Amino acid sequence: MRETQSFHMYIRGLLLIGFGMLLFKLLVTGNIEHFLAPKMEKFMIGTFLIVITLGIAQVMRSGKEEEGACSCCEHSHHLPRRKITSLLLYSLFLIPIVTAFLFSDHIIDGSVAAKRGVSLTGEQLKAQQTATSSSSQLSVETQTAQPATIQQPPKGYYEKLGKELMNMQTITVDDTRFISILDVIGRNVSGFKGKQIVFTGFVDREPDFKKDQVVVARYGITCCVADASVLGMMINGSSVSALKAGEWVKVTGVLDQTTYIDTILPIIKVTAIEKTAPSKEQYVYQKF
Repeated sequence: MRETQSFHMYIRGLLLIGFGMLLFKLLVTGNIEHFLAPKMEKFMIGTFLIVITLGIAQVMRSGKEEEGACSCCEHSHHLPRRKITSLLLYSLFLIPIVTAFLFSDHIIDGSVAAKRGVSLTGEQLKAQQTATSSSSQLSVETQTAQPATIQQPPKGYYEKLGKELMNMQTITVDDTRFISILDVIGRNVSGFKGKQIVFTGFVDREPDFKKDQVVVARYGITCCVADASVLGMMINGSSVSALKAGEWVKVTGVLDQTTYIDTILPIIKVTAIEKTAPSKEQYVYQKF
């Protein structure tokens, strides 16, 4: 019984160490951002240290006889009685660890947008806060106040950003402030009308769109990849009719406004568009 218990302690210790090394790999390579927002990394560092410590302690204990151990310890330690049961039990932990090591750089592609739906930010036209088209997965959200986020921005952040964008000759939507810039433009659609804009994303086509209309979007993560939402902006132009869903493009155009589902939305009148390779960091995060 003692040998059996030691064996199980050893295996469980190795599983903990394996999970810890997986976290270490994700943290060192930066692939942790494929699963969690950057602000959650400090918690993963703490988890890594705890898991590695527990794993090493478990392995060390497996080779020692505990003082005061009695032959009746099976009453307080429930161990699998058959080898096949042990194999199946530990496989439930081993397979996810091995799989994560092999596919830790996998990310969600643009095709998932059709299932999750795309969120567009605009100004309220009628007395309603949100609306969803019955013929598409597209949803629109009105912004009449500061956008609600889990991480609160510094005081005056959006006001300062709005002034900065207004003073730009050409608004370049960078990855660091992608979500914030779309929020600010959506809150003041008419104010940004006529401004030049450049940004990169993947193409999403909605069933009720015209051929010369698409959404260019990115995946935005607030906490983890499970809550990833598709955030983007409508674009319009004869050159977009040949674009396929999921393709990555760099768009240059002029901001205008349109009405969609009783909401005033910003829309980009395309002046130039080119296909491009996916961004190195395909997810965008709310960073302040």
